[in-house]
Amino acid sequence: MIVEALFCPLLRYLLFIGLHFLIFVAFFVFVQRPLFIAYNRRVNDAGMTQHDLLDIYRHGLRTDLKVAAYVTSPPVLMLWAFAHAPFFDVTRWLAVYDVLIVVVVVLLSLADTALYRSWQFKIEASVLHYLRSLKGAFASVSATYILVALSGIALLVALLLAVLLPLNSAFHLTIHPVGDVPWWGHFVIVLVNLVVAGIFFCIIRGLRRRPDTPVNAFYSRNQFFNHSAVNPVYNFIYSLSIKSDFGSQFQEFDPAFCAERFAPLFPTQGVPQLKLLNTDRPNILIVVWESLCSRFIESLGGKPGVMPQFDRVAREGVYFTNCHAASFRTDRGLVAILSGILGQPTTSVILNTSKLPHLTALPRTLRDVAGYETMAVHGGNLNIFHKSDYYWASGHDTLVQQKDFPADAPTISWGVHDGYVFDWLADDIISKAGTERRWFTTFQTLSSHEPFRVPYDRIKDNMVDNSFAYVDDAFGRFVDRLKASPAWKDLLIVVTGDHGVNLEYIGDQAKNPHIPLLLLGGAVRQPMTIDTLINQTDIAATLLGQMGLPHDEFIFSRDVTADTYTYPFAFHTYNNGFVFRDATGMTHYDNASETAIEGDDPKRIETAKVILQTLYSYLAKV
Repeated sequence: MIVEALFCPLLRYLLFIGLHFLIFVAFFVFVQRPLFIAYNRRVNDAGMTQHDLLDIYRHGLRTDLKVAAYVTSPPVLMLWAFAHAPFFDVTRWLAVYDVLIVVVVVLLSLADTALYRSWQFKIEASVLHYLRSLKGAFASVSATYILVALSGIALLVALLLAVLLPLNSAFHLTIHPVGDVPWWGHFVIVLVNLVVAGIFFCIIRGLRRRPDTPVNAFYSRNQFFNHSAVNPVYNFIYSLSIKSDFGSQFQEFDPAFCAERFAPLFPTQGVPQLKLLNTDRPNILIVVWESLCSRFIESLGGKPGVMPQFDRVAREGVYFTNCHAASFRTDRGLVAILSGILGQPTTSVILNTSKLPHLTALPRTLRDVAGYETMAVHGGNLNIFHKSDYYWASGHDTLVQQKDFPADAPTISWGVHDGYVFDWLADDIISKAGTERRWFTTFQTLSSHEPFRVPYDRIKDNMVDNSFAYVDDAFGRFVDRLKASPAWKDLLIVVTGDHGVNLEYIGDQAKNPHIPLLLLGGAVRQPMTIDTLINQTDIAATLLGQMGLPHDEFIFSRDVTADTYTYPFAFHTYNNGFVFRDATGMTHYDNASETAIEGDDPKRIETAKVILQTLYSYLAKV
């Protein structure tokens, strides 16, 4: 009796949920992805082997499972409610839900397939803007095209519903009324539903330290392979959480006034007044040091004894002592350094993958204009924060990350420790010495990041300081090894932080942005210290200026050695706030409350708002 009253309905419930889940997985595996690849095959110039196809499916399956879990979660909740309150027609509600969700899934899948040829990126929330004007949305397509599209939608909707709707009756979806279930049966029902919900939560959220993003499916230099792997519904759902409507934010001034005020702030022309390098074509390594700021550097007024190696080698290079980070997170810092784009206080452009190929980029300029080989190196997972997508788009031809290092390499939760990667990088640089090749490499460190656990214990009473001391020690040994090699002669090492440390100063962003900028290596003409106030975004234009290459497109990056750099200032943003510095002082401003937290100076506030408006208008157009 108990088996019939409780366990048979529970078994039918689990079978229904499992089949509902698997039907959507099968749709993406056997219908959506093959259709996308076949329809857009001409976009891919590189061809596709059987191995490539298997890789696409292997990397894309995770996103398929996530979407299947998303769309099956509401039926789980409906049936859970029905088990305890069987006073509504659950079969009818499930049928209504399935019709609606199938239409949405099919529409997104087919729209992604049809639009990809023109867009060259996966469908995202920006498509909703086109729905504001249906006439404009359909203006560029023929009646035949619309008819074929509608027929395809109807066919796929009918196909899915023909499989889903019979499930309701096939498994007799009734968990018996309260009177037929023993008192402890309700706890069993709750337990079963909690287990099912927990499994779906793990599939949707992922088991990594950070939640998954669509970029977790990216694995190839060929963007068509990456886009073929990513589930379009998942990409669309994820994009809904990103504030990407740049054109409607921070639009305070008349555009003409804003353009007039902005023009002298970021000159794109000029003649360098200082010659920092002894060659126009150095081999370049940019070290993006995790959280490196003045707090840990004695020569910048920080704690003594934490980073003695950096202070030692700083005396041998060009040392910019008054550089300020563009923003407070790595995703903004990378774009500031490599693209010369200021940080955004309400979003991060790196999350808007459709815009990335259109951003200016130092490695892409050096590759396309000067013939440089380009590479990005990181001991961790480059899928986090869309970094792999950005590195590809910004012109890096090779990516090296955690999965490319030996399995026995020393690691923490974020990836392979910097000491090991510095050694690998030194081997790579030395191996290229004596050739005619010119190369550019970006190395992003990770060991000086929370939880700050490193294989080093010089500073035993402070694990944060000790983590920076560890990277400093590895960096010092790295420099000394290169100095003793032939690779040193033409080498330029650019060292800077991605942002300040977001730990102790989390509530005081005014203290946080001060970071070092050091040019080091045999390519440096002579040691010098430059105390001029500069911004992290100025790195790209300054390097290009020193190499005799144009930087007109880098409209937020200034050559700080040029004769046109007459108004030194620094601009830093954090979560809906900014810090602006110039010779007159510092203003710390909160955008949400529209008040100055510190330094209420109308001119500085207006200048900063002009910069913000120009930045968001620019990002709206790219």
